[in-house]
Amino acid sequence: MKLLEANPYRNCDLGDKRLTDRAVLIAEALKVKYGHPLSEIFQSASDLKRGYEFFSNPKTTFNKLTQPSFKQTAQEIYGIPIVLAVGDTTYLDYKKILEKRDDYGPTGNGGNGLILHSSLALDPDFGQPLGLLWEKLWHRQHKVSPPPGETSTAKKKRLKKERLIAKNRAFKEKESYRWVEAFQKVNKLFKGLEMPDDGLLTRVIHVFDREGDIAEVFALQRKNKNTGVVVRAAHNRCLSGESSYLWEYVTSLEVQFIKEVELPETKKRSLRTATLEIRYCPVSINPPVRLKKSGNFNVYAVYATEINVPDGCPAFLTSLKCRGAEGQRGRGAEGKELVQISPLLPCSPAPLLKSTRF
Repeated sequence: MKLLEANPYRNCDLGDKRLTDRAVLIAEALKVKYGHPLSEIFQSASDLKRGYEFFSNPKTTFNKLTQPSFKQTAQEIYGIPIVLAVGDTTYLDYKKILEKRDDYGPTGNGGNGLILHSSLALDPDFGQPLGLLWEKLWHRQHKVSPPPGETSTAKKKRLKKERLIAKNRAFKEKESYRWVEAFQKVNKLFKGLEMPDDGLLTRVIHVFDREGDIAEVFALQRKNKNTGVVVRAAHNRCLSGESSYLWEYVTSLEVQFIKEVELPETKKRSLRTATLEIRYCPVSINPPVRLKKSGNFNVYAVYATEINVPDGCPAFLTSLKCRGAEGQRGRGAEGKELVQISPLLPCSPAPLLKSTRF
């Protein structure tokens, strides 16, 4: 079999050269017949057997097998001025596989399986996928069954105790830590490609869903050069010096410009053009008590509302500065020019975009 000229699995750190060689061969086979069952990918029964043995080996962990691919992605996109690192969580439901139920965990809505969080590199102008930068795979623990004959009062006490334990868990032990971890891992990946003058050639803008609206994400971004963050806002945060809250203040602003966004066809929506009214301004958000020493988050809030649609606006927070529509420049605090962020507007009905600057 002819090997790839740049097979990332040549650099696998599996602690055994034979496993590394097998990883290279498996990668070649998967490339030729990607998406097919292993019984079709491998040409002989002996190769199939070695493939199963490879995947069941305790040395071939998920992290060790994915790192070479992440490094290759970072090297290939190195030099692109701006890259979006879009984070999202996928729930892998295997509830019909009863024999492995103990190895999986609840995924919500009666599901049973694994949880996969990914950071996908995208081109900001055309939305072209550029490759994966980081992934984390885990499963939740099954809840202990309630004791037989449990009364409603005892149930309330038990649930209250469980909520208290969950609340007091260390932040790194919580699932929400994955958003901070994604930021850290991707930045570390690019720091290995740092320029001699101590600056990164590629600026990575992390794009998170509302679960990533965590103060620790903003605090972390402040410490990292040449990075940005766009987060779908989930909290009506208190503003400093405005005697107001984020939602109320940003919705009271005048419309700065109007932008049209093409919404692609989906199973629940026809192809159409959404017309958005855009409002934006600089604000200062008070930090939560746990991060009070970090100081206020000096941000730009952008509110994008689709005209003539049902209510319900998603929100985002980003470290990018703001400017108006193409050809129109906005002004921020102290009259500084704002960077255009209009290409980052989401393709979804009635979006609310909030932009944070540090």
